[in-house]
Amino acid sequence: MLTYQKFVNTIDALEDARVLLAALEFDVFSILDRKELTVRQIARKAEAQDEGMSALLHALVALGALSKTKDGKFANTAEMYKHFCRTSPDYKKGTAHLKMEKNDEWNQLIQTIRKGRDLTAFEDGDDPEFRHCFSYAMHERSEPYAAKIATLLAKKKSIGKFLDLGGGPGSYCAAVLRKDKKAEATLLDRDAACNVARALFGKEKFFSRFTMKPGDLFDTDYGNGFDTVLFSNILHIYNPAENRQLLKKIHKALKPGGRLAIVDFFLNEDRTAPYEAAMFSLTMLLFTETGKTYTFSETEHLLTRAGFHKFQTHKLDEGSHVMVATRK
Repeated sequence: MLTYQKFVNTIDALEDARVLLAALEFDVFSILDRKELTVRQIARKAEAQDEGMSALLHALVALGALSKTKDGKFANTAEMYKHFCRTSPDYKKGTAHLKMEKNDEWNQLIQTIRKGRDLTAFEDGDDPEFRHCFSYAMHERSEPYAAKIATLLAKKKSIGKFLDLGGGPGSYCAAVLRKDKKAEATLLDRDAACNVARALFGKEKFFSRFTMKPGDLFDTDYGNGFDTVLFSNILHIYNPAENRQLLKKIHKALKPGGRLAIVDFFLNEDRTAPYEAAMFSLTMLLFTETGKTYTFSETEHLLTRAGFHKFQTHKLDEGSHVMVATRK
């Protein structure tokens, strides 16, 4: 149950979020790098005022994101340097970009609930620069789960000829190719995403078994004869009619008896749990034209109409599940 105090504390946590977003906006962690700098030095590099930067830096120390030396200089913590400094080999540039991008959209939540979705935001089509950063963010988010999903798919039979639809940076393809030495993987996504996949995995030994297929989920022919198709974090982007169209294409691309694995947030029937899936419904309201979070039964109904059966559901972390279905 949400108590009064937790209610207040949760809203107050917005202040913490704003402080961290300001640090990303002014590139504080990259300015500091491995150095110790004064308020004035940081403010000049960030093109900001000393007074405001001083307040921000001290708040970041209070949050544990920075440290302050005895002589009044500021420095990165090891964790902030590792993930949010541009010179770090582990820099999470996709995550940093996406968090700032999403912040602007979440500011529109009340207006969206009152007036409906702002469809003008989608009129210009896909932005390659955004897709590039988004693909890195998806790799940073997907990498911890990719090996687990590959292991699940390889548990009872070989993965074989594998198609990853809208797979972004190819994290799942890479995990599949590492797990199944005889598998062949095809990634179908936009040019920008395929370019990120090449940058991430182009020097890997398995890359000779990795095919890029730049294209669009609705317009591009998937091919046929696939043993396994992965539909990861795509279902929630589209309405039921759009998903039926895609599932029919997947059915045609699979061999008889081939498997479709859907990775997504799924809701229980009352739509209030799991927590992550219920919250994700608001994300889809803000960031897609027609998307939503689907219940388990809604998804099984879509799959049944598209010619699939033998459903199996496996839980992942943070509210995500893998639903595996077989082509009749």
